Amino acid sequence: MNAIVTGAARGLGEAVAERLVRDGANVLVIDIAPAVRQTAERLEAVREGSVVSPLEGDVAEAAFAELAVDEAQSRLGPLEILVNCAGVGGPNTELIDTSVDELRPVIEVNLLGSMYMARAAARGMVRNGTQGVIINIGSIFGQQGAAGAAPYSASKGGVALLTHALALELAPHGIRVNTVSPGYMETEMHMEELRARSQTEGTTLDVQIERVRDAIPLGRHGVGSDVAGAVAWLVSDDASYVTGQTIGVNGGIVLS
Repeated sequence: MNAIVTGAARGLGEAVAERLVRDGANVLVIDIAPAVRQTAERLEAVREGSVVSPLEGDVAEAAFAELAVDEAQSRLGPLEILVNCAGVGGPNTELIDTSVDELRPVIEVNLLGSMYMARAAARGMVRNGTQGVIINIGSIFGQQGAAGAAPYSASKGGVALLTHALALELAPHGIRVNTVSPGYMETEMHMEELRARSQTEGTTLDVQIERVRDAIPLGRHGVGSDVAGAVAWLVSDDASYVTGQTIGVNGGIVLS
């Protein structure tokens, strides 16, 4: 398997890339952060004989997305898997108090970045006759809005509907498209949000963490391997009849 994982320098993207490598894939790991090079070195040691190649760049630039797919096919071979993990959280303010400069990157990275990468990858898959898989990383906040997170909710809601549209467009080519929608994950992005909330409310970070966990039926934050496991299933033959779906990885919080 030859795969691209965006946002792979850390967090969910790194966990997804590691699982794909363990399962036998060669992976082009992409991130805007230079640390993606060190991540690639570490992941290449996970499985003997694997190829894990780094590429630094911004998925919010359409030209870079085209370059990334070309690089993946040049370094690895025909592209079979794309996982769009790159994302930003954005401001924790109500929309009326959010500037254009604050909200624009959220839409550009989360939604347009996923769209650009999916477009470029799909073109390559169709051209090569590859029955590939595209997975977009959504969010519970793409399924239900949240006050103080309008740009993020809108971007992730757009990702889910992008998946639906692409699944219909690409089904005739045998290309499957799905969304994995995490809940509260133990990532640096989420912890930054909780730190900001603790400062605003005058509490400690530990108090904020416990409040979140108390709201989750399974009683814990998710971790990268939870999302990576869902991705591993979706790219496998066991999910060969699954397309256009949103797979929630959220500990049941949408039920509470």
